[in-house]
Amino acid sequence: MDLHDASLGDIAARLRELLDEQRGAGSAAVSGDGLLEAVHAWEEIGRAGDAARMWVAAEVEHESRRELEGSGLAYRHGFATAKKLVAATANISERTAAGRMILGRQVRSSISPTGLSLPSRFPEVERAVFSGALGVDAASIICRTLSEVVSRVTWSEAVDEAERCLVDAATEVVEGDSHEMGLPAPRHTVDGLARLASRIREYLDPDGAEPRDAVKQQLRGFSYPKVGADGMARGRYAFPPLQLGMFLAAVDSILSPRTADPEAPRFGDGGVGERDSAVVHGTTDPDGLVVVDSRTSEQKLLDAVMALIEMAAASPAASRLNGSAPTANVHVTVSDLEAGSGVGWIDGSTEPIPMSTIQMLGCDADLTATVFGSSGQVLSQGKTKRLASRRQRRALAARDGGCVIPGCTVPPSRCQAHHVVPWVSSTFLLGRTDIDNLALLCPFHHATIHTSAWQLVMINGKPHVREPGWRGRRSPARAAGQQRAGWGW
Repeated sequence: MDLHDASLGDIAARLRELLDEQRGAGSAAVSGDGLLEAVHAWEEIGRAGDAARMWVAAEVEHESRRELEGSGLAYRHGFATAKKLVAATANISERTAAGRMILGRQVRSSISPTGLSLPSRFPEVERAVFSGALGVDAASIICRTLSEVVSRVTWSEAVDEAERCLVDAATEVVEGDSHEMGLPAPRHTVDGLARLASRIREYLDPDGAEPRDAVKQQLRGFSYPKVGADGMARGRYAFPPLQLGMFLAAVDSILSPRTADPEAPRFGDGGVGERDSAVVHGTTDPDGLVVVDSRTSEQKLLDAVMALIEMAAASPAASRLNGSAPTANVHVTVSDLEAGSGVGWIDGSTEPIPMSTIQMLGCDADLTATVFGSSGQVLSQGKTKRLASRRQRRALAARDGGCVIPGCTVPPSRCQAHHVVPWVSSTFLLGRTDIDNLALLCPFHHATIHTSAWQLVMINGKPHVREPGWRGRRSPARAAGQQRAGWGW
């Protein structure tokens, strides 16, 4: 096929043929450095396609402008806006169509009805985009940032110079430095370009930070959770820079495996909070066994947020409701509680919670358990006296030194007091909370100890751990904790 005579449809068909050939060749034919070469080549094709789609979307918008009234392109095809027309024609979302139009509008140059040339607002970006040197992501960053500047200050040579600087930064490559096969590597990533553009914006408009932040503060928000049919609550949030910084500082202090705890007992020269974690997605026990944390990053972040909420709710400064700190109300029948099976119900949720969660909450949560009989009568209300006192917490911190699961380095200040023998059982009195029945567990291990293969037992008033099946359930229980003073085997 002669490319000079090929239509766009022919070129698209040939590209699909090339893709099918590469995919059909198998991983042996295209692997390793060959994959990186394919990434580079297909990205060049993608930049050409993105530039074309941006251009044609802007042209459709121009042909549908309001002053054309009934003769406009969108109106003649029965669409209220060019965005809807492009979205329907290309079978894309209106959001995607709008993004292409916005960028195309900013870099579009044209000829006026009188024959005069109408240059682009950003000619350097236009040149780089249509030459294939600049992708639409980088082009959008440059145009959006400089548009913020010119909306407040007059257009000047400094703005033109900033555009040239940003385009050069986005298109500058280092030949062969990053890839041994000699592929050009960008000196600035798209994210790095965004940071550079922000610094240039502040230089051009030093007084603009205040009004921009005021706008962001007006847009801040945290939506009240909406519970779906599956019982999962979902919502949206918007953090301005200040609130985002405070949020990240708080959750990172919990998520970081190296965070030091000044109140934690120390190991040697380092200390609990300073020990090397060694494994990014898990911990390592004293014998070198890797204990993998299977949570996703989103799950870890939610657990960190919940830990912050629990600490805030337990604070003496927390708002009181009917004279009490924020308290979760759990409803359960006495038969289910005695049998250790069934479900419970928690105020505010339409979905039940399993008995394992109720048992976990009963260890170290400020909740009120309402126990119902077979006829629905209220039999008893659990008391928060089963929670470990401050003195007991200090004793547990000294004895256990943090989460007792081998390899876990969460310090005592972020652990919960777990009842080794459940607080409701045939062998323990209701509500009995004694040191010889308590062990510190981090929120993650506390949430899974009731259902996982780890086993905790108390021997001579100290927690011992039986490890999961890979070591055998019949293996001896190993003493847990990090106590140094008065320690015995």
